[in-house]
Amino acid sequence: MTYLVKIMGCGTSTGVPVLGCSCAVCQSTNPRNQRWRASIAVWGPNQVPIVIDTGPEFRLQALRAGISSLQHVIYSHLHADHCHGFDDLRGLYFNSQKQIECWLHPDLIQELKLRFHYAFEDTGYLGGRPNLKLCPLPANQGVTQIAGLEVETFLAPHGNTFTNVFRFGRFAYATDFKTLGDNIIRAWRGKVHTMVASGLRWRDHKTHSTIGETIDLFRKLDVERGIITHMNHEIDYDVETAKLPAGVELAYDGMEIVIPD
Repeated sequence: MTYLVKIMGCGTSTGVPVLGCSCAVCQSTNPRNQRWRASIAVWGPNQVPIVIDTGPEFRLQALRAGISSLQHVIYSHLHADHCHGFDDLRGLYFNSQKQIECWLHPDLIQELKLRFHYAFEDTGYLGGRPNLKLCPLPANQGVTQIAGLEVETFLAPHGNTFTNVFRFGRFAYATDFKTLGDNIIRAWRGKVHTMVASGLRWRDHKTHSTIGETIDLFRKLDVERGIITHMNHEIDYDVETAKLPAGVELAYDGMEIVIPD
């Protein structure tokens, strides 16, 4: 089963350039050093898009990716850089008039409803509300049918909270985690051809996997093609690409990846 994956954004929570920063990467004219907040879109054989996370630039990301209709969104977690483009789902609903399923961990459903309460209650606003259905992912791990595809999910630690990581056939996506547990390594080893996973920077970080740690993860999983995402402004695309081992590369906004059968 062939999948197409588009990197909607590969930046960390601040995006790159960082507001007010005059470092070389933030001043760079290389488009691969300009990173919107982390998100991807996945198309399976049925050509129906599934988006993972709607960050603050989601409207622009969807326009660039050519997404004019969307019925399936998955949230890895509810940090602002992964969900605060939620309001842009209204425009996609108004265009298609089709219900949008939003999949997320069951413990986060109430928080999403509180954060964007106007989308779920009648406030009298004449602009209208989108037709949304909040759908629970497995509480710990499991396989869910979304848009006709089997999506396997696990939980991974992210500071004092957790994030969902995902596998679609031979493709895996994991962002905003510190480590992946042995249960995930056992379940995914040898099954993943291509993996997009976050690597914030080379220096250590308490709640995010670093580039070196993510490279080690790719090795543990026997990944043939590993792609680093969720990078901060310490990462110059050309400079850091030259340091990477074979089979590992940096993501860039707008990148398209074909996952072979």
